[in-house]
Amino acid sequence: MVFEAAKWVRRCPARAWGLAIVAFAAALILRFAFDHALPAGFPYLTFFPAVILTAFFAGSAPGLACAAACGLAAWYWFIPPFETFDFSPPVRIAVAFYVFVVGVDILLIHAMHSAVERLEAERALNEDLLLQQKAHLEESQRQQRQQRVLQRELSHRMKNTLAMVQAMVSQSLRNATDPKDAADMASARIQALARAQDMLTATDWAASDVRTIVTSSIAPHADTPDRFRMAGLPVDLGARQALGLALAIHELATNATKYGALSTGEGFVTISWDVADGERFRFAWKEEGGPPVVEPERRGFGSRLTERVVPGYFQGQATIVFAASGLVYHLDGSLAAERQEPA
Repeated sequence: MVFEAAKWVRRCPARAWGLAIVAFAAALILRFAFDHALPAGFPYLTFFPAVILTAFFAGSAPGLACAAACGLAAWYWFIPPFETFDFSPPVRIAVAFYVFVVGVDILLIHAMHSAVERLEAERALNEDLLLQQKAHLEESQRQQRQQRVLQRELSHRMKNTLAMVQAMVSQSLRNATDPKDAADMASARIQALARAQDMLTATDWAASDVRTIVTSSIAPHADTPDRFRMAGLPVDLGARQALGLALAIHELATNATKYGALSTGEGFVTISWDVADGERFRFAWKEEGGPPVVEPERRGFGSRLTERVVPGYFQGQATIVFAASGLVYHLDGSLAAERQEPA
């Protein structure tokens, strides 16, 4: 508490020098007041405390100034012959004694303040190092938690991917009559899945724009610039929805290449999407210019994927219309379904 008060005084020159003046004046007044009661030989009795207190609270410079003023006052008024600055041998001894005592006092006080300042600087440095160590520890713990989350997320995605690959291969083999066709079909679906995974990896599995998804998915089938006509405003889809839509587009494009609009030189596909009420997502695939469309007698894995699996990612529904002019696919769902999906 005393050292804090001393620091407070030393921070302001007006306070420091004001204290020196007050200490000198008080010491002089007290020395005059008790002069009659003090025995001879004590000229500095009230001045020593004034110098010590000034040096401690105000600092070395005000302490030296106070010491000089007190020494001159004691020399002039309280060392015989009085009211003179006589410099006889006895006076020289008295003055030398005073200079030695106050010099040692001021030097010791200055050394003490320097030591305290060094200790405070070291304490501040230690506190700063402690805070840095704490921050590093918290950052390390945060990174460890994040790593565990990423490991769980990676494991979750790998399981989902492997399950999807297994389903693709299994369904391709089950629904194909020719082993080579089954292998080609499974390979194409896995490649489509890989392209979708690459696209999502590029965005750190964050939101992906529908146009980017569509462009990446139709790239293997866009043999001419006018094969695909896209229309839609920027819309971001979550990772699961983006993956599902990419696979659905792959199935539609593969089917169109074999039997629909992309199997002829004049056919084309119009792809459109929009968002209603901020959450309702609608996607449409419309084929034109191809051969007449005939509804297949049985539905394979591709149909189940586009009509059942993918709409589930959107908590919506999908329909396929086998119109004579070309196949039409509609998907209607909610963008909010991605946020509600458990991780």
